[in-house]
Amino acid sequence: MNFTIMPKSVVIGILFVVLFSVQVTATQQESTEAHITGKLTALSESIDTLAKQIEKQTNSSKQDISLRKLDIAIAYLNFRSRRIEMFERDLQSSRTKRNRLEDLLEQFQREEDGLSPSFDANQQGSIQKAREELGFRRQSIKDRIERMDEEIILLENRMMDMQSQIDSVESYVQKNLEF
Repeated sequence: MNFTIMPKSVVIGILFVVLFSVQVTATQQESTEAHITGKLTALSESIDTLAKQIEKQTNSSKQDISLRKLDIAIAYLNFRSRRIEMFERDLQSSRTKRNRLEDLLEQFQREEDGLSPSFDANQQGSIQKAREELGFRRQSIKDRIERMDEEIILLENRMMDMQSQIDSVESYVQKNLEF
């Protein structure tokens, strides 16, 4: 084997190149690691930001849903209130009609009482016929008054049911609007 001795400057040059390349490689590794660390940090921050935005959007979506529910509840309250007002008008009208029928019933009673039994025999037949007719009218009016009373009771019950519904929706609205 033949070993040739290299000059000292060549050996120093080779060592310098090897050391420099090792240092460059180490510097490149550090640079790559720093770059990767920077990218990971940026990615982590982006994920945090995205998570916060999703949370805000979810909260906003929940608020939108709550507001829509409240809108619907308020519209329902308005509708039901108008329906109750309509029923109140119908109820008042029915009561007025019933009172008129009661007045008419009293008038028929007075007419019947006004028929005097002291008329002669010829008039007795017509008086009896008039009494029967007035009695029939009175009974007819009494039947109508009973039907009106039933109608009034039904209207009152429907109004109470609707008012109960309004009360529950109203409490929901108040609870959610935090009065």
